[in-house]
This record gives sequence, C-alpha cells and structure tokens, in this order.
Amino acid sequence: MGTYNEGVLGSFSGKVGPVIGSNWRGKSVMRSIPVKSTKVASAAQQLQRDKFKFVLQFLTPLKGLLTETFGANVGAKTPFNNATSYHMKEVVTQTPTGFTMNYSKVLIGMGGLCGIENPVVYGTATNALSLTWDNNSEQGLAYPTDDLLVVAYAPTLNDFDLFLAYSQRDAGVCTLDFQEAFYGETVHLWATFTNTNLAVSATSSYLGAFVV
Repeated sequence: MGTYNEGVLGSFSGKVGPVIGSNWRGKSVMRSIPVKSTKVASAAQQLQRDKFKFVLQFLTPLKGLLTETFGANVGAKTPFNNATSYHMKEVVTQTPTGFTMNYSKVLIGMGGLCGIENPVVYGTATNALSLTWDNNSEQGLAYPTDDLLVVAYAPTLNDFDLFLAYSQRDAGVCTLDFQEAFYGETVHLWATFTNTNLAVSATSSYLGAFVV
C-alpha cells in the first residue's frame, strides 16, 4: 500500500486497472488488487484460520463496544484489532472437536482506569441479577462518575446482553434486568468502568457464571 499526492484529476476510490484507490485515515492510498492464492493451506495455516474465524464470531457482536473500550489506535492497529489479537493469544483453547473460549480470561475493556473492586453478584426473584461493589473513587484514576458497563453472554443462545451506564462507580450497586430470552439461562458476566470525558476504560473483571 502506498500514499500519493493528488494530481490534476484529484484522488479516486475504487478499482482502476490493477490498483484500488481509497482514503485511509485522511490519506489517499493505492494498493494492488489482491491475487487469490491457489496454494492449498497447510494444516497449521488452516488451524490458525479456523481459530481466527472462531474468535471473530465471538467478538464481532461486541465490535462497536470494543472500539470504545479496548484502548486507542496504535499505528495501523485499531482497538478491535487489539482485542482480537489478545483473545487469539490468551483466551481460545483448542479441543478435540474445535475451539472453546476460556470465559475467565475474556476482556470487554482494557485501560488505565481503576477496575471494579470486590464485586458480588446475587440473584433476585424477578429474573434479574444484582451487582454490588466497593466505591473506590478515592483512588487514583477512579472517579465517582465513571460509568459501569456489564456484558452478559449466554452460550446456549450464542447471544450477548449489554448493560451500559446502568450505574456509576460511587453508587456501589446495580440491578441487571435481562431480556426475556435470557430468563432461565446461564450467563457469563464481565464488568468494567468507562470514562467518556477521558476516553479511557478500566481493564474488565470476570464476575462468574450465573442463572438468570
């Protein structure tokens, strides 16, 4: 991929002959049209491709969220790229029948804010879960108005339920009211804090598995 200065005809996008023009982060760029390989992938290459596909299938529903909570752009790598790389290296486990996620290592946020302290989850009588934590807003990089973010995942549904800004750090308590489809399901929970003004998040914590 190369950058170019606009000539008398200006920049272009799309396919022109053997090159494709586009705009990447405010720069006009050209790249050659990719040539589809006819070479058969090795067993190791195919395994890596299958692993990558598995991770993407899990993370893609959270792409918009991870773009905001998984750090900043580093060179050409976006926060979602960073999240994908982390889960490829640290979270996926190969099994005799494919792959599985180690839910205790899944992260929904990574950053410099202080994380959630001493979280406790318990059930209610109304298909909801309650979450409590210690108010640690007196610590450095922890602010009373940091927004709580909780993500729930139901493996049998292969679906997520997101709880965005349901509470703030200094409240110390939050009730998670689930969609009806999640009633009776076992869900895995992760929690973090975000600060929109500072554009930073905390590294998330795995809270465990619970029945809604």
